[in-house]
Amino acid sequence: MASFLCQVQTIQRSEGRSAVAAAAYRAGERLVDERLAMEFDFAAKAGVEFSEVLTPAGAPAAFSDRQALWNAAEQAERRKDGVPAREILLALPHELDFEQRRALVRAFVAEHVTGLGMVADVAMHTPGADGDQRNFHAHILVTTRRLTPEGFGAKAMDWRSPAQLRAWREGWADLQNEHLRRHLGPQAPQVSHLSLADQGLARDPTEHLGPAATALERKGQRTDRGERNRDVEAKNGATDRSRRDYSESADRIAARAPMVEAPIEQLIAEARRVRTSLQADRDAWTLEREGLAGVRVPTTAQVERGLLDEDRARLARARLRRQAVEQRVRRTRSRRLGLVSWIRNPARMIWAKHAELNAIRRARRGEREAALRLQMRQAWLRSAAGQTLVAARRQPGLDAAADASRQRRTLARKIKRMERRIEAASGTLNALRVAQELGETRLRAPAHSPDATRFIRDVGAPARAAVARYPAPARQQAIERLNRGRGRGLAQTLFPGL
Repeated sequence: MASFLCQVQTIQRSEGRSAVAAAAYRAGERLVDERLAMEFDFAAKAGVEFSEVLTPAGAPAAFSDRQALWNAAEQAERRKDGVPAREILLALPHELDFEQRRALVRAFVAEHVTGLGMVADVAMHTPGADGDQRNFHAHILVTTRRLTPEGFGAKAMDWRSPAQLRAWREGWADLQNEHLRRHLGPQAPQVSHLSLADQGLARDPTEHLGPAATALERKGQRTDRGERNRDVEAKNGATDRSRRDYSESADRIAARAPMVEAPIEQLIAEARRVRTSLQADRDAWTLEREGLAGVRVPTTAQVERGLLDEDRARLARARLRRQAVEQRVRRTRSRRLGLVSWIRNPARMIWAKHAELNAIRRARRGEREAALRLQMRQAWLRSAAGQTLVAARRQPGLDAAADASRQRRTLARKIKRMERRIEAASGTLNALRVAQELGETRLRAPAHSPDATRFIRDVGAPARAAVARYPAPARQQAIERLNRGRGRGLAQTLFPGL
């Protein structure tokens, strides 16, 4: 079975990476990075099947040389976190031979890379000796700046957009399917760039291991990603077995059901009921999926704010108390200075002054203590122990969000499959209505069906066969009469020739 992989990553200086080093490794060559004054020699690297540099029209001739190209790309970057290159990783169909795979890669590059103005450095690799022997793949390093007659110019921001990534993925799937059909015939295996949920497939996705995890797994060392993939594969296998068991049991029950001549009016009513039930299930799943969209993971900043809320509130209360004390002292002092009995009694004035100063001192000390407590709490949160607490507080939210994401993917797959079943139910209902309009009163069908899917299949087939017995003009007239009477169109694609 053909596999689909189209991943994009950046070659970033902030991660200690060099476009020259990346090109040397992928092409299996010896290159010198002039910016770093370093030599990267991978000439002895095995597994490089083919490599070449492809340039767009009007590119400087020097850019056909790998070393000159990537040194120029590095020199065009001024920032310490610059991105001189991006990499597109493609899984190549093992069903094709080398020339066919190379033609496929070149077609993709011509349409989706050099056709947009980027320079592409292509390296095709063969499977590793200890890995999956179907793992033919290609690394395509692409430039990130637009070309000018003098060399590289400004960054092309549209090249790094999500829309560009989607276009690459969809374009690679379409081209791969086209080349597979061209070389293997109309029954060739096909791939899809859509997620499993969007395809309506009842399987959980696995993770791409990457070179580090793959190397460890080959040495017999289990990795976290490998364990997760094994768990997913085991779950998918169990789900597939359960579905097959149910399908086989339901088929046996349906095969043993006696055939009867059922009134077509009764079959139409049952088809409507089945479709309504399927639509209700779909709508319920849609509402459930929308409800799961509200699950959010608290950020580190939000958790830290929550842990500091009590101390901030204590500081705010202490500040308000200090302000209230100072205001009360000012009011009392102002009134006291206007009273003759106080002015003529120095002892009372001194006592009152001390009491006021003590009250202000206590209020200010309380505010300082609250501020110091908050500062100490903030410093503690920046420590390893504090970050551990923050992580622990976030974990339930992370678990809830992950669970919600899994449920949303499951519901998306179920909704997609249900849409197909509803479409099939609508087709069966339309066929029954047309058969009735043509004069059919009874159809031979199983006396009972174990589920909605088999009812749609077991009743839809004889209904379409009954309609097909009539000439095309009669079928067309029946559909037109039904459309006029109900004010909506029928799915004419169910009836070939109309």
